[in-house]
Amino acid sequence: MDKIIDLHLSFMDRLLEEGDVLRELERERISILPGFTEQAELVRSYYKKFYSKPGHRIVFCGINPGKYGAGKTGVPFIDFHGISRLLPGHDREEKERTAQFMLSIIEEYGEGEFQDAVYCTNLSWYGFQRDGRNLNYYILPRNVRHHFIESFVEEMKIVQPSFIVPLSEEVGRTLRQLVKDGQLDYPIAERLPHPLHGSFPTNLKRTQMRYHKCIEEYTGLQRKGISRS
Repeated sequence: MDKIIDLHLSFMDRLLEEGDVLRELERERISILPGFTEQAELVRSYYKKFYSKPGHRIVFCGINPGKYGAGKTGVPFIDFHGISRLLPGHDREEKERTAQFMLSIIEEYGEGEFQDAVYCTNLSWYGFQRDGRNLNYYILPRNVRHHFIESFVEEMKIVQPSFIVPLSEEVGRTLRQLVKDGQLDYPIAERLPHPLHGSFPTNLKRTQMRYHKCIEEYTGLQRKGISRS
């Protein structure tokens, strides 16, 4: 999976070399979160441990990293608390709600077993902020927005997913449009609630159940302590 890390790093190298996209973002007071480029070797370690085994996975696809989770670690849907639990030798306890929900799902199925069946990513591997606040990919100027998902299409060619599961309504629309335009050739499953939505106590159990149903229906994976019927 080194190809995936190199793909997204080379994308940023190209933005820096060409300059036009970065200048447009600067005019809009938008900056790119540096977590992935700063933590590229950490991301490689995570991918080497969890995604080296070949096989067709389903893909959980979000929008883009947020500044307190993947925007710091560079690993989609994983905060530093999750890194400390999943990768020996790392000890940072910073938590983010979205990542904590996803970690709870990972640990229900078992680290390693989950990643053998489910690949987590975002339409954009880079997160954004303006005036210190998170900004989603969809708020970017229209003339630069498409640049940030071109690498996602190439990433899917490497992963070869059996299904792509959108984790928000907006992601679902984008994925279906990519299929319609002939850029993606993979089935798009029914969307799941975003993990941030699921992280709130009033939503937790109901959202977990939807994630369980999706994972178990599409992969056959079973939660720890849950026997097959």
